[in-house]
Amino acid sequence: MKNLCLLFLAVLFFACSKEKESIQGKLVDFVSGEMSFERDAETGYMAFLGTVNYESKEAAYTQWNGVFKFYDPKSGRKLGSFEIPPEGPMSLKGRVHIAKSFDESTIVATNTLGYFNVYKDDTVFSSFQLDMGDFESNTFFSFPLGGNALHQVAPDQYEVTYDPFDFMAQRMGKHGFDLAFSSWIVKFDEQGNWLCKTDFLAPYDESYANSAVASEMIRMVENGNSWGMFSYSDSLYQIKDCEVVKRIKLQSLSPLSYFPDKFEGDKNKGSWEIPEDGALNYRLVHDEASGMNVRMTLLKQRKSDPDIKDAHKRMYLNESTYLLLLYDYEWKLRAELEIFYPTGTRFENIFCTSEGLMINKPEQKSEDEYEFYKIDLSQFAD
Repeated sequence: MKNLCLLFLAVLFFACSKEKESIQGKLVDFVSGEMSFERDAETGYMAFLGTVNYESKEAAYTQWNGVFKFYDPKSGRKLGSFEIPPEGPMSLKGRVHIAKSFDESTIVATNTLGYFNVYKDDTVFSSFQLDMGDFESNTFFSFPLGGNALHQVAPDQYEVTYDPFDFMAQRMGKHGFDLAFSSWIVKFDEQGNWLCKTDFLAPYDESYANSAVASEMIRMVENGNSWGMFSYSDSLYQIKDCEVVKRIKLQSLSPLSYFPDKFEGDKNKGSWEIPEDGALNYRLVHDEASGMNVRMTLLKQRKSDPDIKDAHKRMYLNESTYLLLLYDYEWKLRAELEIFYPTGTRFENIFCTSEGLMINKPEQKSEDEYEFYKIDLSQFAD
C-alpha cells in the first residue's frame, strides 16, 4: 500500500508539474463578446492606438491626420476630441507625421524632420527639433506602423522608432534598405535632449536589401519595458536605454516562413509584392488585466486579382489569414488562434482595454458603427 501511495504521489506530481499545453484553434471560438464604436458621417478609417486616461477615466482613442477622438470602451460613444491644427502657433513645423496621446493632458507629435511638439492641457508645453545629423545613415527616414512608432518609457521620456527604407532608391538602381543601419530607436526627453540611440543590426541577409517591409520594426512598451521585433523574424528584443538587454525567440505552433517582398515594375512605376505563402509580423500588444502579451502575424494571403497593382484599388481584394499568438508574462506560448479576412474585408485594428482584447471583425454591418470582437485573455492565463 505504501508503494502504491508513493506511485500515486509521483504521478500526481508529474501531472501537476507538466507544462501547460498551448491551445490551437479559431479565434471566433474564443470570442467572449462584441463591441462597437460610433462612427459619424465624416469619419472613414478609424486608427485605434490603445487606451489613455481621459477626463479621469479610461478611454480608447483614435488618431488620424492629427485629429484625436476619445471613446468610452464600454458604451463605444465618443467622449471628446483634440485636433493639432495644420497652421498657427499650436501647429507642428513641417506638419504632423505621427502623434500619440499618453494621458489626459499629454499629447506628443513629431515628423521625420525631427520636429517635436509636446502638448499639455491643450497648449504647447515644449517644442524642439532633434539633431538628425548624428545618424550613420540620414538620406531618408519614415515611421513604421504609424502610431506604433512613438512610446512613452518614463513620465518625461520617450522613444521614437525609425524606418530607413528609401522608396526612391529603386529609381536610381540602388537598394532601399541599408543593412548597416542601426539607429532604430532614439530616446529623448520633453526638453528635446537626445538621451541615446540604439546600435544593433537587423537579422537579415542581402536578400532583404530591397524589401520595403523588412525595415519596419514592431514595437510595444508596457510598464516601462520596451520591446521590439522585425517584420520578418521570430526574435523579440528587450531594450533598455537603447541597449538590447535580452533576445527571445518567440514560439508558434504553425510553421512561420519569412520571404522578403519583391519590387515588380520599372524605374517609373511598380509595387512591392509580399509572397502569398510568406509570414509577416504586424503588432505586439500587452493586456494589463491578464498580463498576457499578444503578437499579430500574417500567416498567408491569396491575391484574388494579382493583375491589379494599385494599392488603393487592391486594399480589399486579398484573402488573408492571421495568427493571434498569445504569450504569458515570460513570453511562453499559451495559444495560437487563427482569424480569416475574406475578399472585401481587411485587418485594421487590434488593441486592449479593461474590457478585453479588441480586434476588428471581418464583416461590418453598418457604416455608423465600427464593430470588434472582444476576447477575454484571462481564459489563456495560468
